[in-house]
Amino acid sequence: MEALSRRSAWAGLAALALLLLLAPRADAQVNIDGGRSQLPGMKQDMFDRAQTNKKQGPQGRSKGPPDCPKSDKMSPFFQLAFVSGEMYVKWNDSDAGCVKLLTVGGANYSVLANASRTCGPAGEWKRRIAEEMSAVFFQAGLDWVKNENDTIEIVTEDGAFEVPVTEARFAEQSECWARGCSCEQAKNPVGRAILLTCLAVGVGGLMFDSVRLSWEKIKGKKPSRHVLDKKGFRMEETKFNRSYFCDVCGARGTSYQSSNPDNRKAYDMCKTCYKDAKKKLKAELEAWYVKHPEEKAKDEEKKREKKKKGEKGDSDDDNKDGSKAESEAESTTKAESESKAESNKADTENEDEGAKASGEGESGKDGESGKEGDSGKEGESGKDGGDKDD
Repeated sequence: MEALSRRSAWAGLAALALLLLLAPRADAQVNIDGGRSQLPGMKQDMFDRAQTNKKQGPQGRSKGPPDCPKSDKMSPFFQLAFVSGEMYVKWNDSDAGCVKLLTVGGANYSVLANASRTCGPAGEWKRRIAEEMSAVFFQAGLDWVKNENDTIEIVTEDGAFEVPVTEARFAEQSECWARGCSCEQAKNPVGRAILLTCLAVGVGGLMFDSVRLSWEKIKGKKPSRHVLDKKGFRMEETKFNRSYFCDVCGARGTSYQSSNPDNRKAYDMCKTCYKDAKKKLKAELEAWYVKHPEEKAKDEEKKREKKKKGEKGDSDDDNKDGSKAESEAESTTKAESESKAESNKADTENEDEGAKASGEGESGKDGESGKEGDSGKEGESGKDGGDKDD
């Protein structure tokens, strides 16, 4: 009995384990239609799509439009050009030029452009019309030819025609449509002249700069007579500013500023850096004059002419410094002469005051002596009178 109960217990455990292995998971999706929606050709409703999306999980949406269907590489035109929102085509082998296309297969230019923008890269809608017309027709929901050499109706300014669609026409059109092929409507003489003029100006400027730089490299560039900033503007002396920092050494307090009209790009220098830069420029200019004495003669001739005419040319900073030194010397000598004159004046005034004081003293003494003499005479006269009375 015990053996039988053990066997039955083991059999029960085995059956339970088998049931657990074969039982569906709790999180498995329930198939409500028996899998019929998954069969090919069967339509799916919104519930089927929701269930499919749950199985696939969350997917990020693409920002751009979907890819276009594959094209059959066939076209009804030999040549094609886009001009000012219109299409011009050549559909026959004659020597006639391109004509304006009104409709092809019942679709005008606007319908083709809107359908082309519904798939593929946004900036290539013209290329899709020219090279993938079958995909554009598919996107627009229009009928396209099924086989090569099948005809399609096109309507131009000259009328309506049935035109075959072939790969040979597509090959010829795909080679030239981006350049406008040979359509007269795509040839813009005014625009072409403007573009050629711009090209000539650009090439001329490039050649001029190349020649100038090459000449400066061979002959050398004449140094500037004035201290310049990094942009080529002259440094000018200004009122000393304690809150500005020198752009060369970083010291606080500047006395020179760039003449650049753009105040946002101001360039400042302290007096020490300015003098060092000026000394360096002067040495470079002297070295240049040694190598090119004719340039020195020209500069001196220009200076003489400006002096004769009374014009104020570009005065050198050295001349400014010299004039400043002369003015300072004149002011010092003038101050010294004025101080000497004032001291001499003070001495003369002191002498006059002393003389006046001595004169007053002498007159006082004379008065006292006179008074004493008078009193003595009166006393003697009094005595004489007394004697006479006696």
